[in-house]
Amino acid sequence: MKKVPEGLTQFLLVEVKKMRAQRKEHLLKEHQLQAKNQAMEQEQARLEQRLQELLKVQERCQRLREEWDSNSVELLRLKDENYMMAMRYAQLCEEKNMAVLRSRDLQLAVDQLKCKVTSLEEECSLLRKQAAVVPQREAEERGHPDTVSELWAENQRLMASLQELQGTLQAPGEVPVPGSEQILLDILEHDWKEAQDDRQDLCQKLNSLQSELQWAEELRDKYLQEVEDLQLKYRTLQKDCDLYKHRMNTVLLQLEEIEKERDQAIQSRDGVQLQYSQSLIEKDQYRKRVRTLEEERDELLSKLSQAEGLNSTLEAQLQRCRGNRSLGKEVTPDSEKDINRLSTFPFPPCIGSILRRQREERCMPYKSLSCGSFSSMEDATGSGFASISLGAFSSSSSGTYARVKSEICLSTLPSRQEVTRRSLVVQLSSMGPTSNLSPQEKSLGADISILGGNRTGIFVQWVKPGSQVEKAGLKEGCRLIELRVPSLKEEVLSLENCTREVAYLSLLHWDEPSSLVFQLDLQGYQPLREALEEGKKFSGDSFYVRTNLPLLESSDPYALCVKCREILHVTDTMHKGRLEWYCSRVDPLTMRDLDKGTVPNYSRAHQLLKIQEKSNLPGQQKSHRNNLKKRALDQLRLVKSKPQKSSGQPPQQLWLDPCSDPDRSLKPYSLVRPVVVQTPRPVVLSPNCIAPRLIRNLLDLPTSRLDFHVCPAEKLAEEHPSTAHAQEPPVSKSGPQEWKESGQIRMIREAMEKNKHCLLELGVQSVRDLIKREIYPIVIHIEVTEKNVRGLRNLLGKPGQRDTEMLKMCRGAEQALHALPCSWARVEPHAWSHAEELPKVVRGCIFQEQTRPLWVEDGDD
Repeated sequence: MKKVPEGLTQFLLVEVKKMRAQRKEHLLKEHQLQAKNQAMEQEQARLEQRLQELLKVQERCQRLREEWDSNSVELLRLKDENYMMAMRYAQLCEEKNMAVLRSRDLQLAVDQLKCKVTSLEEECSLLRKQAAVVPQREAEERGHPDTVSELWAENQRLMASLQELQGTLQAPGEVPVPGSEQILLDILEHDWKEAQDDRQDLCQKLNSLQSELQWAEELRDKYLQEVEDLQLKYRTLQKDCDLYKHRMNTVLLQLEEIEKERDQAIQSRDGVQLQYSQSLIEKDQYRKRVRTLEEERDELLSKLSQAEGLNSTLEAQLQRCRGNRSLGKEVTPDSEKDINRLSTFPFPPCIGSILRRQREERCMPYKSLSCGSFSSMEDATGSGFASISLGAFSSSSSGTYARVKSEICLSTLPSRQEVTRRSLVVQLSSMGPTSNLSPQEKSLGADISILGGNRTGIFVQWVKPGSQVEKAGLKEGCRLIELRVPSLKEEVLSLENCTREVAYLSLLHWDEPSSLVFQLDLQGYQPLREALEEGKKFSGDSFYVRTNLPLLESSDPYALCVKCREILHVTDTMHKGRLEWYCSRVDPLTMRDLDKGTVPNYSRAHQLLKIQEKSNLPGQQKSHRNNLKKRALDQLRLVKSKPQKSSGQPPQQLWLDPCSDPDRSLKPYSLVRPVVVQTPRPVVLSPNCIAPRLIRNLLDLPTSRLDFHVCPAEKLAEEHPSTAHAQEPPVSKSGPQEWKESGQIRMIREAMEKNKHCLLELGVQSVRDLIKREIYPIVIHIEVTEKNVRGLRNLLGKPGQRDTEMLKMCRGAEQALHALPCSWARVEPHAWSHAEELPKVVRGCIFQEQTRPLWVEDGDD
């Protein structure tokens, strides 16, 4: 038998004694931990009781919210009914006005007929008077012919006497007449001639008098007729005046009635406006109360999670102490010989020991992975602001590594005209032992400290006196622009608009003073310096992200408890010098910052997301090989971005990206930006199986034709066949003219110009293409459950489809919505009770989403 070395035996005996001493210490610690455990259990019971109370409050809040939603739906229904009644009232008023006008016309016709009857009566009376006057005229006319006949008889008598005298004169002519008789005959003849002349004069006078009499009678008749006409006109005008007076009185009465109705309408409108303002005030109060309760619930949940984390840590320590005590119990004086005998054989550590060590390392708080040492600026600026010193990572005997991954997007800077967007992913790991990578020896980042961010730019705050950096011309107030890394074959890494975290990690590769491009910018550095001197909290970073996993840091009391799909406003990527983000929870409706706190950076969140994904997989074994593989996948390299084929694209940029990472598709954060659209946006309804019938029912609502325009899939397929296929790849931005000529975009833009919402029947697959063309649709998903699936049978295109198949299809459509690059709305099941009410709810949701901002993933539009 080979002799055992004496030194090894002595070493093992010493180790056994040390283990016994440690066992006693562990027993003491065990008692202390048991006491702490009891106290923590009591605290846990108290927190659980508080949690139950908060759950009750949450249920009550949910009931109040459901009541408020139902009241909102009822209010919309009442508004629709009120609108219909108002339309009916307007129609009745119009019919009433038409009837009044018709009655006025009939009254006017009656008055005109009365005037006509009166005029006819007047004419009859005048005719009667004329009939009475005619016999008198005939009698007078008869009297005149008597005189004429008398004159005619006298004339005949005179003619007869004249003839007798002529006869007597002719007879004596044969017989001589004596002289006295001749004289008498001459006198008689002379008298007869004079009488004949007088008679002729009288006849002429008589004729002239008859003509004057006839002319006077004609004038009299004419004047009488004119008098009758004037009397008729007078009576007609008097009747017209009376009629117009009556009409004016009627119009005045109607105006008084209209004024009364107007006053009543104004009073009712004021009452409705007062009720609406009161409902808005109550709604704001309920919202504030709900937010307060949610904040209290989140605070208590964070406390409970911290207590659970501390309890789990204490339980792990207790388990370790029990394991050590059981191991110490096995080392008894009776078995010392066996120990001495077995100590001669070099046994490797067991699998349980390796797994326990890995669990202990995993349970270590993330705050221990500090990004480096930080120097104070009290000597330079006189303030207590802790600046970032780009120094070395703290090393241990076993060799630690730092791994940081950050994904940012450059937001729009107000002081610049151009809008630049750049996505930068940084991930670093130790490429070997600590002795091989010494930032104090190779990196020049330890000689400077920086501040700023993607909003203000990266500025130098402090430079080490007498260093190579100072000799190269770098001083306080210089803006960092580019970094040329020699290991990347003179590739350029832009630092002009990156975050402070990215700049810090990029400067770790800075080993030559000439590889850094900078310029003096005191005007941009002055606001940062003034903020530091005044002690104000000034951040240079500003961008929005959407979380894709719930975050609950149990080891940090200042951590922000974040749910999935919440919007965060990141304002500091290196809070207090650590590689963690300081952000604010954003209200997605008002874009206001709410409660603030810290969240893990991209790297830590990516690790948590991968852990959640692996924990969700059933039957997956976590062995030390998986952990070793995970560490091996953390190896990173600097890669070059793909060349841009289009001449209009920006020049090539350098990306820092993980290599050979199978989980790179998992994104804990998605970079988003708010978009506010004033014009009516197109509408996409989900699920697709009920969208066509729902669009028809939505158009059947009153006044829906004025607000909506349907865009059927068949018409789109005829005009632009490529848009009808969901599997066709999206059109690249290199050919926007081809997309502009498509029928889909043309119809959508025409509807937007007409101030109408375009109802699309294309499904959610085309949303990404629409966003790339700067058309931001409203996506509304109707949640279908087992309770309300039967109420949607009349909206299905296939009547014989089973409920299970429809539920599976609707859930698949909801899962597809999570991959959209924009926010979408949901119609809850309790918001509607039957299929006839669903179009009204969807219509209200469309109008509500039109006024809200849309959160779009940056890089997808």
